[in-house]
Amino acid sequence: MSDFSPLNIFKSQAKQLARDQGLKLSVAQETLVQKAGFADYHEFSVVAQRNPRDPRLMVAVFGIKDFPQAIHEDDVYADLEQELEEQLSDAIAETNASGFTIDALTINTADYTDSTGMLSLGVSLTYQGQQDQERVYHGAAFFLTATVELLRRDSKWQLAEDGVSIADGESDADRDRRSEQEYWATVEEARSSNRMSMAQALAIELGITVDNAELLAGSEITTNESDDGLVYSYWINFEPEAEGELRADLLARFGSLEYELHANFFDDIEHDF
Repeated sequence: MSDFSPLNIFKSQAKQLARDQGLKLSVAQETLVQKAGFADYHEFSVVAQRNPRDPRLMVAVFGIKDFPQAIHEDDVYADLEQELEEQLSDAIAETNASGFTIDALTINTADYTDSTGMLSLGVSLTYQGQQDQERVYHGAAFFLTATVELLRRDSKWQLAEDGVSIADGESDADRDRRSEQEYWATVEEARSSNRMSMAQALAIELGITVDNAELLAGSEITTNESDDGLVYSYWINFEPEAEGELRADLLARFGSLEYELHANFFDDIEHDF
């Protein structure tokens, strides 16, 4: 059996309790398993073999109900922020922001290795700073995917040595530049063609990427017209197509998910309305 399997870790905890309180090992084991919510040590050992991710066992052995929670335990979060600051120091120096902290952290994968006691977490996160309002904007956030490796020693979770590996990342300034390039590429493509798609037209109209505009292309459209059929404009309702960051962006810029299109908007679009 691996040294850092849940059952072996529990046995070590029981031995420590027996030494600290002068108990027989069997008594220490029964004390711990009953505290964890098991009927007896036999039930605990069976569960440890068959379902090592049982929440009762996880709390008893690892102090958490689920492995992703480990990143918020003990000093892990603070150490992770410190490690990111060190690894991104050169990139941070190119911004006009300070006070960077972790924001919007998501655990994508969690893998625990019994042989080493290593917990490997695949994460995506935003490392966000505060822009200096008196200086020119050069970005204030980094969007990262990384692997974070943790160890549990002496009943505490800790960041492993060299435990942060950034797999991919870009700044908000990078995203802004890419979005601007994509926008002008869309405009140029549309201008060079006699017809354009609904997504291309919306991308130009709203100042968003074609990929985002594709999500909105099926939105409900109503006509604003006179009694005798003269079209004044069109209303497009982005609810419920707009979600997440796109929804927030539209609301921030336009104050509504309903948007008025001019009367000639559809003249060069490859759709019949």
